[in-house]
Amino acid sequence: MLSLLISLIIGTLASVISTIWLTSQGWIITIGSLVFIVGAVLMNRFFGKKLAKLVEEVQGLLGESQQNAVRVMNRFQSKPMGSQKLMQTQIEKVVEKGVLEALELMENAKPLYNWSLLSERQVNTLKMQLNFQIKRFDEVDRLIPSVLVLEPLILAMKMTRQYHLNSPDLEKTFKKGVKKFKYEKAILIYGLYSWILVKRKEIDKALEVLTEAKEKTDDETIKRNWQNVANNKIHLFSNAGLGEQWYTLHLDKPPKQKASKGQMKSNPLMPKRNRKQF
Repeated sequence: MLSLLISLIIGTLASVISTIWLTSQGWIITIGSLVFIVGAVLMNRFFGKKLAKLVEEVQGLLGESQQNAVRVMNRFQSKPMGSQKLMQTQIEKVVEKGVLEALELMENAKPLYNWSLLSERQVNTLKMQLNFQIKRFDEVDRLIPSVLVLEPLILAMKMTRQYHLNSPDLEKTFKKGVKKFKYEKAILIYGLYSWILVKRKEIDKALEVLTEAKEKTDDETIKRNWQNVANNKIHLFSNAGLGEQWYTLHLDKPPKQKASKGQMKSNPLMPKRNRKQF
């Protein structure tokens, strides 16, 4: 980290220079430490602002992509030009184009990695989410070890890939996740892991997870799934009630219905104005 190295050099020089006027070793060390801290903070803020500006441009691209997708949807709804499937395909192409442009733009952040603390992990976190959205899973798998797990959806994406790859670390990730994201924040994590256990026909274990989830959350989907599993109605298990975040994981297909503008805006991967990400 160049910013820390430069701050350390400046702090050391400040300590050396201060020996001209000061004889107290304690004060000399204090002055050097303060100069180091102030320098590091100022440089991190400076380069952090550059990164924030780039992220704002990325969000702008994603916002344009969203608007273009809404236009496609409006055209199909006002003048039917084909099936629901055709409309969905066109919307996905528009969104994918916007995401790819955003990912290309984010490459401009690389020169900042050596200057802004955690900047590479911050960028990789957003890259991973966007690649997951357009199902570029090889890239997702490459990025996952270097992301910041700041919200349950990111952890759920990691668990989803571990499920597909039959990773032995899946249960460990789940346990760490419900310790980090407690109560209502853990609903998606509980829902996902119980779904995986049901798919693996580990019904008793799924019931244990749902029982814990029911005790620690107040979610109707969790309660309903617990009741169905407890009564051996496994075929009724469904996470549809978890909404857009569940379908973002690409484990189930959303119900066939006309997508509204509100639904598109509620997509957890679509940009939200005035949302502080970094």
